[in-house]
Amino acid sequence: MNESINWRRELRKAIEAGFDDNELQTLCFDLEIKYESLSGDNFSGKVRELIEYFERKKRLPELIAYCKEKLERVPWDEIEAAAAAAEREEAAAAVSEEKVAAAPILPPTKSSQPWQLVLSPQTIAIAVIGILVVIGGIYLLVRSLRPETTTAPAVADVPATQTVSATAVPATTEATDEPLPATEAPPTATKAPPTATNEPTAEPTIAPTVEEAVEAEPTAELSVEVTAEAEPTVLYPDGRPLELTYDPTSFYLYNPSSERVPVRNLSFEALDDAGRPLIYGMAGDRWTQFYNFVDGLACDSIEPFGVGGVYLQPQFCRSYNSKVTPEKNGDELFWIERPGSVEFRVLWDGEEIARCPLGTNTCPVFVPAP
Repeated sequence: MNESINWRRELRKAIEAGFDDNELQTLCFDLEIKYESLSGDNFSGKVRELIEYFERKKRLPELIAYCKEKLERVPWDEIEAAAAAAEREEAAAAVSEEKVAAAPILPPTKSSQPWQLVLSPQTIAIAVIGILVVIGGIYLLVRSLRPETTTAPAVADVPATQTVSATAVPATTEATDEPLPATEAPPTATKAPPTATNEPTAEPTIAPTVEEAVEAEPTAELSVEVTAEAEPTVLYPDGRPLELTYDPTSFYLYNPSSERVPVRNLSFEALDDAGRPLIYGMAGDRWTQFYNFVDGLACDSIEPFGVGGVYLQPQFCRSYNSKVTPEKNGDELFWIERPGSVEFRVLWDGEEIARCPLGTNTCPVFVPAP
């Protein structure tokens, strides 16, 4: 399948950009389907349902051929190739499923090599657990015997180090009073090592703690750099200015100049952290269903239906040329913060002219002058 193009998205965008509601009804009439049978709640929803209907009925070539005849400046060759490749893959998958379903189910056969049963995953797991249990038992046994082994040398070493002062006495008391020197000597020998051990241990513990505190500073610098990169980029700074103002409830396109600007050429797409477009986006011709331009000192708006809270409705929007009300949390809400979405871009005739941050913000945009 052609991975360079998402044919469903490109076909949807082409139909939404090239047809209005009346033209979509004409398309349905010419291709012999009922416009009322499309279950979408709005124009975009009916376009999506139309594409899915022709895909289910294996009639995509008819739909693409009709649109290709009516619309220009659309990569029809790539869309046709990608759609045909997808149809071939679905047909191949269906044939494979039929073959699997028709294949006879054979009874399980006994293995002619019994040793394979011993090497099954369950057998290996049981063997590993048994080995771990044995090793653990040996470790505990050795650990329990270790104090007795270390006590004997301690008792033997004490008379050796005190031979000068106790030469005459131990000769008689070693056989009779051996437990007494054994209990007195080890505590003396045991107190010295902890003192010697604690002194070097305290210094390494402090040093790593200081190093970790020092290394924490570069992390804060990196987070500041990432925040600085979120500033919007602007193309055509000498073109006609537009201002985008938005928050989680609504989106507004404001024309601060005195000349009207066409909005059909505009489109918006949300991007991931690699700069790749996501499914969230909207074409400017959604506004042209009502009016083709945004006049000077006027606004076009997107106010989703059912969003909690109050719409932003900036004071500088003295009048509105067009308003659209898409579904709450729908694909056309490209400026909303979502998992995987880091910013959105603005395009003019398919060319990126600006990138803007998500959430609550403003973003300047300049479109090419005529």
